Amino acid sequence: MDWSHSSGENRIPTRTLVLYVSFLALDILIIVSELIAGRIDQLLLSVPIAIMLLIAIITDRKVAHVPPLLIMLMVFTLLVVVISNQFRDAHAFISIFSSILTGVCLMLMGQVVVYTMMHSSPEKEQDNKSFVYMAAFGIAMTVQLLMFVAQITYYHFQQNTEFEIWIITTYVIYSIVGALITMFLSELGVDRFIINSGLNKSMEAYTGGSYSNERAKEEALAIIASGESEKLEFKSTITTNIQTGENDKRMEKAVLKTIVAFLNTTGGILMIGVSDDGSIYGVDEKEFDSRDKMNLHFTHMISSKIGDEFFPYISFRVIDMEDGKAIIRVDCARCKKPVFLKDGKVEEFYVRSGPSSVMLTGSNLVNYVNNKSTKDKMSIVRKIEEFEE
Repeated sequence: MDWSHSSGENRIPTRTLVLYVSFLALDILIIVSELIAGRIDQLLLSVPIAIMLLIAIITDRKVAHVPPLLIMLMVFTLLVVVISNQFRDAHAFISIFSSILTGVCLMLMGQVVVYTMMHSSPEKEQDNKSFVYMAAFGIAMTVQLLMFVAQITYYHFQQNTEFEIWIITTYVIYSIVGALITMFLSELGVDRFIINSGLNKSMEAYTGGSYSNERAKEEALAIIASGESEKLEFKSTITTNIQTGENDKRMEKAVLKTIVAFLNTTGGILMIGVSDDGSIYGVDEKEFDSRDKMNLHFTHMISSKIGDEFFPYISFRVIDMEDGKAIIRVDCARCKKPVFLKDGKVEEFYVRSGPSSVMLTGSNLVNYVNNKSTKDKMSIVRKIEEFEE
């Protein structure tokens, strides 16, 4: 695919650019003052921050953008490290806190690198989380090790005072603790909040819309061409019954049922505005006063019928296609917690089985939720399908 684009389409907004340049200037000032003072403790964070800021400022964004939330967190951590160095002897807690935060930042930075190399995001790699964590931890610890060796070498050859290696060793240990804490928090969805929102939403804002929509359109067409499957389903509309032309709540339920089924199984992609045969029908945008109203309605559907707590597992965007048509791409990640669809006073549980969504009830539902084996879960679904046939 050709992702080429003109430079004018991908400028970072002025305010964001000013903020990043200010952060970079502050970071360089800290690096210079650190070297002048004969210390390199803060380089563990200040150097990676400088690199990430430079990438964020000058990159042509052919790959995932550096998450702004991560940059904010790293700059905040750097300031905490600077403060902790000033009060190291008087306030040991600040030093411990800054070391743990450093580990958190390095681990998140490692995850960004891994996801970027995989051209993916947290919500799409639920089944490969162990690999992502191991690779990210390896990157974080490599940075730690390099800086650890650099500090030992620097203080050994450049300083006349006695160097206490146990101090840096303690910082490294607490940083490892921070990295492990990040793994735990990532399981709770923090990585999706910090990394995924930065990789997707901010990239769309920075690219001015045209480039990101073109890329999203090409990706959508490639996905649609593969046809419906366990991880891909098409729906023609959000609310409109194409047979009658009237608004029909059953259409909304069909959309929500698919989302719930994806969340309860292995995740997947729902394309709204696409017919069963893969042709672009176009989402029923004209039923709403504006695109914003349509997005708000769709968000309310998820909030009221599925629940706000599951938004970290769901992301969607409107993609403009040819002939003035648009589709909605909904990406769903696997959720370890059971997800139910609220239908009046009844809560329904759906899972994916091939290219369709199946409702589980009674003992089948209990067995499915309690069973840890994916193979056994699928056997329960198959038995239900055979019984219904």
